[in-house]
Amino acid sequence: MSTVKLSQWETMLLEAARAHGLVDEEIIHKLRTGDREPFADVEGGKYDYTPLFELYQSDSAALEQAIRDGYQIKFTTMNGIKFLLNKRYRLLAEQDYQVEETALDQVRLSDEALQWMRQTISKNWRIVEQAKLADSKETVVRFELAAS
Repeated sequence: MSTVKLSQWETMLLEAARAHGLVDEEIIHKLRTGDREPFADVEGGKYDYTPLFELYQSDSAALEQAIRDGYQIKFTTMNGIKFLLNKRYRLLAEQDYQVEETALDQVRLSDEALQWMRQTISKNWRIVEQAKLADSKETVVRFELAAS
């Protein structure tokens, strides 16, 4: 089974809903029934979930697979990575890690988070392990734009 590829915007909508407390099966059920109401509360109605509903209409199996089994972002920007770090792991730019022109530095991630980021972000980024923290089972990493 191949990994489903989603646009960065689709993944941002999905991760914002998860961060708001919606669980995967609940998201799938709401998409399946066309119930947009729960999404209206995500970050005070900041996002229009129409693209996720349209994707579900055109390819429900792929979107359900992406929600349940993971996905890869077609093309990830630096802001996309910052968004994921914030929504999934509550990490804030310039507070929890440094932001450079083409990199994010000193990002502390659990092994599980690191594995998830590796499989999720697009291949235009490279994740460089800088240090293993034995006491916390975390790894300090650097996200760098990969040379094209």
